[in-house]
Amino acid sequence: MSLPDSGPSGAHALVRQETRPGAGMLGLRIAAVVILLGAAVVLIDAIRISISGGFGPQQPGFFPLIVGIGLVGFGVAFLVRSTLKPDRALVEQADEEHRDTHWRTLWTVVVALLVYVAVLDPLGYIIATSIFFVGIARVAGSRRLIRDVIIAVLFSAAVYFGFTELLGVRLPDGLLETVL
Repeated sequence: MSLPDSGPSGAHALVRQETRPGAGMLGLRIAAVVILLGAAVVLIDAIRISISGGFGPQQPGFFPLIVGIGLVGFGVAFLVRSTLKPDRALVEQADEEHRDTHWRTLWTVVVALLVYVAVLDPLGYIIATSIFFVGIARVAGSRRLIRDVIIAVLFSAAVYFGFTELLGVRLPDGLLETVL
């Protein structure tokens, strides 16, 4: 279904996808499974940490263990709500959000994140994050390249030095290893 043009030239016509009822529920189910997979990763790491340090409240694996258990509970409840006992309001909201989602932008950001992960070590945090920031700003509609580059470099450098100098957490140096 196409909505009427918003201007005399018709250049800004808004096109909405028609989807079958319940199409958005697939996304909810996928989200529930992703939450459960994330919970499994958190629990495995928490148990691995706890085996060497103990399971007490003062031990480093205690909080991740609690978070993992909470994620399992939330993921199971979300899966039940989206699969076994979906309510009409949830189905309608999921369908509306499915229609309104700009899928090309979503997948562009997902691919950009994967590329960012791949280049983080070789390029280093500051360079990789700056490129990622500028690219995502462009995808989001920014056309002010100089401003975006300045903000990206300043932000990336501030985070890098904040983590490295203040928190003692080393982020990848990459190509800037000799100057950092």
